[in-house]
Amino acid sequence: MERTLLLAALLSAVGYSFAQNTRDSVIQSEIGNYYKLALQYKDGRDGIPIDFGKAYDYFLKAAQLGDAQSVYAVAYMRYKGLGCMQSYDTAAVLFAKGAAGNRDNSLYFYGLCWRNGYGVARNEDSARYYLQKSADLGYKQAMMELQTSAAENSNDSAAEILLRQISNAAVPDGKVLNQFNKIQPHLPPGEIIAGKYAGWLIQYDWSGVHMVATKKLQLDIAASHGEISGEWIEQDADTAKIRARIVSDSLVFEQTKYARKDHYSLKKSIGYNFQVARLDIVQFGDSVFLAGNIEMFSPLRGEPSKPIFVVLSRGGLRNMDSAAFNGLEVNAYPNPFVDLLNVQFHLPKAGNVRVRMYDMKGAMLYDREAGVLEEGSYSLPLYDLRLAEGLYILNLSYDNESRSIKIMKR
Repeated sequence: MERTLLLAALLSAVGYSFAQNTRDSVIQSEIGNYYKLALQYKDGRDGIPIDFGKAYDYFLKAAQLGDAQSVYAVAYMRYKGLGCMQSYDTAAVLFAKGAAGNRDNSLYFYGLCWRNGYGVARNEDSARYYLQKSADLGYKQAMMELQTSAAENSNDSAAEILLRQISNAAVPDGKVLNQFNKIQPHLPPGEIIAGKYAGWLIQYDWSGVHMVATKKLQLDIAASHGEISGEWIEQDADTAKIRARIVSDSLVFEQTKYARKDHYSLKKSIGYNFQVARLDIVQFGDSVFLAGNIEMFSPLRGEPSKPIFVVLSRGGLRNMDSAAFNGLEVNAYPNPFVDLLNVQFHLPKAGNVRVRMYDMKGAMLYDREAGVLEEGSYSLPLYDLRLAEGLYILNLSYDNESRSIKIMKR
């Protein structure tokens, strides 16, 4: 009897163990499938086009099943905003989880969070602790970061002064602040924008809030028979040959590639393609200005670059003025702005115009009604908006039409 009971208990234990092993095997198989799909969509493997949104979803599924590498991948994509809402707070929590498990990649990024103040309070001692632990495990990027003297956003305050200068330079001579000013519409031919431009390239971190690099930029433009070409000459970067065309009042780059260094690649330039590269053209008298946000893509890293803002003028920024942006869409510059924000719009016919500004929760913070304005292009220089740093929605309503754009206050 006793032997029978022991045998029954043993068989039961074996059965439980077998069932547990089967469940574990199924879970590991699901993790493997999700992770493989995630990599295919993230890197564009096996004939599958890159889709960061789908990659994030599959990483998340594998992470929810307990896969530590997928937890890191989710944190990485939240850190950069690839296929998901960018959030340093969420990324830091997940990197901390990986760091507790002594994972070299999580230790490295958690160290970056502490060093840059991303998702946690800036603390150099904590940063060096986690970076050193990652380096001790042989993680090369951690070794390189320990050799740098400052965080990637260490020049934020100096760049703030530059952006303030750009913002203040945008005040048009003879224009009244906080009032609608009518300006002449235009559609510049290539010959008008030809020449040498000087200005600045400002790069932000993945959140678009912190400045991480400011570089002098020169753009030499030539126009011949409707074709636009030239050179992009960036400080500490390879010179790039450019081709472009004019679409409405914008200069759109085509088939342009170049290489540049950054905080995480100080010795070797990384190649980029101009992915979404469009600079708005502003003409005021004989002066011409180019400004806008540019997105680049690195084939080597398989990712877009950090957000980039470019502002250039023919003759230098000290003469920068405001003028019209033609078209139906509302535009605003500089974006991000410090003290002054210029809003430009074009009315195809007379109509009632109203400008409002909202925070990201939908609360209205600014409301200005112009009444009925006649057909034409207008500029509204807004000064002293008394807004905290952050993202806002600028809305312009025109009779039954409405246009909204995101703006950032520094």
